[in-house]
Amino acid sequence: MDPRALQIVGLTGGWRTGSDAEAHVLRILRDVPEGELDDVLAPLDLDAVVGDIDDHVWGPDHRTELLELLLGRRRAELSLQTVAEIVAALHHGPTPRLHQEAIVDVLTDYEGADFHDLKYRLNAQGDYHDLEHLVFDDVDEDLRERLLAHFAEQARVDATSDLRVLCDIDDTLTCAIHDDRYPRGTIYPGVVALLHALDDGAAEEPNRAGDLTFVTARPGGPRGLVEQYTRDHLGHLGLPPHTVLGGSFLNLHTKAAIAERKIQNMERDRLLFPECRMVFIGDSGQADGDVGAQMHARDPGHIVGTLLHNVTDLDEEARGEWASRGVHVFDTYAGAAVHAVRLGLLRTDQAREVAEAVRTGLDAAALSSEQRHRLERDLAADVAALEALG
Repeated sequence: MDPRALQIVGLTGGWRTGSDAEAHVLRILRDVPEGELDDVLAPLDLDAVVGDIDDHVWGPDHRTELLELLLGRRRAELSLQTVAEIVAALHHGPTPRLHQEAIVDVLTDYEGADFHDLKYRLNAQGDYHDLEHLVFDDVDEDLRERLLAHFAEQARVDATSDLRVLCDIDDTLTCAIHDDRYPRGTIYPGVVALLHALDDGAAEEPNRAGDLTFVTARPGGPRGLVEQYTRDHLGHLGLPPHTVLGGSFLNLHTKAAIAERKIQNMERDRLLFPECRMVFIGDSGQADGDVGAQMHARDPGHIVGTLLHNVTDLDEEARGEWASRGVHVFDTYAGAAVHAVRLGLLRTDQAREVAEAVRTGLDAAALSSEQRHRLERDLAADVAALEALG
């Protein structure tokens, strides 16, 4: 670690950083020669450093000085990752107006590819302090409007073919409620492979990672504890970088309430990432079909369609009705991959890899003979549809 960074760790590593130590940290940072500041900051826990340097009621405004230094005078020397970590630190815990204004000033100062890069880095901080919480929970309405207007403008300036992947959890990622084809708690064969493939996209060169968001009506809980639990619970599955948009305890009572919350989450994602396209993956057990159909009707250019996991024995007539509304029903994740190819979201070689993952997962699953017979039949039909694509 850079010796100057070690000095800062030593000054801020105690249970409380005094005013003299704060002033020393500021002197160290001011004295860093031009071009070296990012190297000093990169190894530091910037959340801890920013949190340890305060504005004092009866003393100097050291945090204000720190922000003016890092996000003002010398921001051009910092990498986008360092800027993202400083901004993230400013909305951990209560976010006073001073911090809100600093965050919005920084974000609206970036344009084009740099802006989108910074936005994605903020959304991938690894806890519930993601972009959605920043914009919709942590800044005042006037600043939110200013941010969203900038997001919309930058979508026109620098459009992209990147795909936002919004995915339900219960009966979509894991067998949980309505599906009797698998033991409860089973991670569906092929789902992780499909999410990786969609995150990469159909282009030969993979798109930017981090486009996966789990959308659920599960409550967010105080300070996002349930969202964080969900994120931690998913961590062992080998998923792409992802975030979680949760619900509230009031959203758990009816299908209509669940649908309303999911639509709100998807609409928020559309406002945060208007430059991208979106696909929603859900299941037929709750209200996901209606959610996807409504969002597709609202903005078909942005919401490409919905992939709907059939956990309630939908017949051919129902499948056709859903398809007419931009909702494509599948039985195994090989079938989901087939729909994704038809929608231009995957290449056929990616879909074949998903089908192989489904095969591997089925071979390893603890299924009854009846369950295995049914799933083998469904997989065979999906593989035949995949081969017909050429």
